[in-house]
Amino acid sequence: MTFRGIIAGVFLLLATPISASEYCELILKEDFRETSNIKLVYHDGGVALEQNSPIIDKIRFGSPAAKTNLQSGDRITSINNFRLPNNEEEAFQKIISILEPPGVRDVILEVTHPDESSESVQLSKNSYLGHPIVEIDMLFNDLGVTQQSSKSNLDLDIHLKWNNDRLIYILSRLLEIPDGELNCQFQKTQELDNILKKIWYPTFNIDQIGSSIENIQYESLLITNDKNKPYGFQLIQQVEFLGKNKSDFRKFPFDHIALTAAFEFQDSDLSHNKLYRPELIIKKGNDILYEWQITDHLIDCCDSEIYGQGTKQTINYNFSLERKYFYYVLKIIMPVVFLVWLSFSVFFIHAKELESKLAVSMGSLLTLVAYNFVFGDDVPKLNYITILDAWILLSYLFAGLSTMITIYSYYDYHRDKQTGTFNTLDKKLRVIVPVSYHALMLILYWGLTTNWSLTPTPLSV
Repeated sequence: MTFRGIIAGVFLLLATPISASEYCELILKEDFRETSNIKLVYHDGGVALEQNSPIIDKIRFGSPAAKTNLQSGDRITSINNFRLPNNEEEAFQKIISILEPPGVRDVILEVTHPDESSESVQLSKNSYLGHPIVEIDMLFNDLGVTQQSSKSNLDLDIHLKWNNDRLIYILSRLLEIPDGELNCQFQKTQELDNILKKIWYPTFNIDQIGSSIENIQYESLLITNDKNKPYGFQLIQQVEFLGKNKSDFRKFPFDHIALTAAFEFQDSDLSHNKLYRPELIIKKGNDILYEWQITDHLIDCCDSEIYGQGTKQTINYNFSLERKYFYYVLKIIMPVVFLVWLSFSVFFIHAKELESKLAVSMGSLLTLVAYNFVFGDDVPKLNYITILDAWILLSYLFAGLSTMITIYSYYDYHRDKQTGTFNTLDKKLRVIVPVSYHALMLILYWGLTTNWSLTPTPLSV
């Protein structure tokens, strides 16, 4: 008996099951290939539910359900005149038992829309070919504004999750992998490049004028046949996007820009909240934008389109940025205002002091001209007038005007001496000129921001 036990133990050792890592090595060595454009057979009519819930998560693009009034967020309350139980998991199982088995038949659904209205929908539940549903998440890493604010560099982590039961079945049969034993994590190595050449995975491109993908790095791929995990495939990739900004610098330095990164997926059925507001976490801090700050960001999904025998869906990541104008106020606007005010001091000097008045007015004007050359590199080179340009020109005008008024005041003073009266022109201009200067500044600001219209000017490209 002891000898038999030893023999049995030896056989057990020899029959040790293959480890998970060995399964992964077998997948890498196995020569299997998928087509670049796969279609899977679905029997659910195109209704994808939230996990263990009677709420519709997604209507599959190009499915029979897409031709009805069903939409994401609808709650199914009755199916084939059968009132669903209040327990969500039981209701979910009942719906699945009717929708997923193969067979052509009509199904009557009673649904409650998100606005609490109810509707009865007849769904033709026939089997159809569809592309895999791909759940997409975008994690923001970095954003930089370049080239005089005309372009932006956007760094994103894109997470893609999808099921491909057909491929999992093929691998399981080919390599004799038991359910729940396949759990392969391929990292950023040659192994990951090797496995991506063998399987179908969601791909995208950019169809925007002036925009492009600068770099894509595939970080990791998880393949699993664990039934407790909702997705059999999870791909993480880092994307560097270079996009053209929508901008109008007429309000400079109080302007703003907008950036849209549009990723066009082919032969995929994207799943994402229609208006998803991701958490804005900048790894390097807000200082990465230097003179810009993000005021709004939004993911919008998914614009669908049929082309040829395939489908195309687009997901947009939108950014709105405002310029941090404090630098320009402190370094440009305030010094120029001070110089113009200095030129106004000639109205407090007696008219007979011509040399002193000219020294102040001409000195202020020449200093203003010189200072303009100093900050010239800090402003955008544009072929139209900005708020700052108009305001600088206005400052030139008033600084030069104080010089001309000085000369006229001197002439007027001597003329009044001959007539026996005293000139009061300078006293009047102490108030009139500064008020006129600031009033014209406000008028120019309004005119350039509204295009001299009572309606705001839309943001142009």
